[in-house]
Amino acid sequence: MSFIILIAAGLLVPVFYRNNIIIAKLIAISAFILSMFFIYQGQSLVGLFPGFAVDSATKLMEYVLLVTLAAVTFSLTGFERPLIAQMLFLAGASIAFLESANFFLFIVLFEVIAIISYILVANIRNFYNAEGAIKAFIAGAVASGVILLGFALYSFTTTSFAYIDMNVHGKFTLIAVAIMLAGIFYKLTVVPMHGWAADAYSQVNHAAAGILSGVIKSVVLFATFKAFYKFLITYPFATVLIFAFFAIITMTLANFMALWQKRISKILAYSSIAHSGYALIPFAAATSIYSYSGILYYAIAYIFMQTSVFLILNDLRRELGVKYLEDLKGLYKKAPIHSLFFTIQLFSLAGIPLLAGFLAKAVAFYAGVDVGLWWVVLIALLNSALAVAYYVWIIKHIYMDEPNNFETISISTGSLIGQLILLAGTIYFGIIGADVFNATLP
Repeated sequence: MSFIILIAAGLLVPVFYRNNIIIAKLIAISAFILSMFFIYQGQSLVGLFPGFAVDSATKLMEYVLLVTLAAVTFSLTGFERPLIAQMLFLAGASIAFLESANFFLFIVLFEVIAIISYILVANIRNFYNAEGAIKAFIAGAVASGVILLGFALYSFTTTSFAYIDMNVHGKFTLIAVAIMLAGIFYKLTVVPMHGWAADAYSQVNHAAAGILSGVIKSVVLFATFKAFYKFLITYPFATVLIFAFFAIITMTLANFMALWQKRISKILAYSSIAHSGYALIPFAAATSIYSYSGILYYAIAYIFMQTSVFLILNDLRRELGVKYLEDLKGLYKKAPIHSLFFTIQLFSLAGIPLLAGFLAKAVAFYAGVDVGLWWVVLIALLNSALAVAYYVWIIKHIYMDEPNNFETISISTGSLIGQLILLAGTIYFGIIGADVFNATLP
């Protein structure tokens, strides 16, 4: 039922959003709430179609997904109104993606989400947006081609695509999995498949960038772990070798690149890439009992804080023309509420205690330590310390410098509600981890 409601609402919203965005928002938010109710009742896709399965962790991820998209819906203005319908379709596809228990469905739904992401970034108003959208499309097309190549090879090596019955043995199987992971690494912005994201996240509309880098990446991260889990635990040495290597180079290169950026969206883009490196640690530690907890916690924390910072930046760009670090000088005097939300979410991205980013890193890193990957965790801790530098540099501009002008803005009611929802998620999961552990640990 939840899937049907979201798709139906996605078809209905375009009838209203051109003339009355409030009705469009009410339809979308009602659809998200009803979907959560039916997921709670166990009436999503399981039982309606074969090839889907759900556990407590998947349900929790779906709740977080829908809450986040509802928060984004509150925040949107007239210019971004097409995103409302697109988010409803994204929500429906993401729920199916998260609940897929069949590798064929995983690949098909991965491509569906990729197509929706192209539409999201196609909200073009200038040449800069167009350049970012083209880069995202080209990278997505390359990723899709690579994944389909790997899947075509894998289809010759297995008699079943069900996760529990898939063949995981044989050299051709390993080659096929490696090719598919190379394509998925494009979506997860893993170095060296990250170049497109550094530009696209900073060039497309920032609300769309928040969905692309926060929502879609978190969904892909969690669903990929479920889909490839059987391969990961069957070949622990290769898993550690591959994922530890890419985790280290991704977090290290991205953090160093972020230090030299002047454009705020570019800093946040490289920050997003660095977080992909941290999130690969539970993959490397797949044999740990805490790996599932680590990947779920990271996906939840990341979806709240990454979506929030890009939505705030979208408001600041639209109202104050904020683009560069210099534009943030004295921001707390010009936009005090925006500054507060921005600061807290940046602290969460940095991994400050009592915020979701800290516990997410703690659980992900503990999974690494649990299987002896202390050296990877040590490098991740050093990278986290390095990342604090550019987060603090942003905050320094906001609170310790004098503004270039004294033009002030107030936060809209919709943006305030949306940011409060995202902040509540960041704080709740920064203090209480029981929901994640209860959903993932036996």
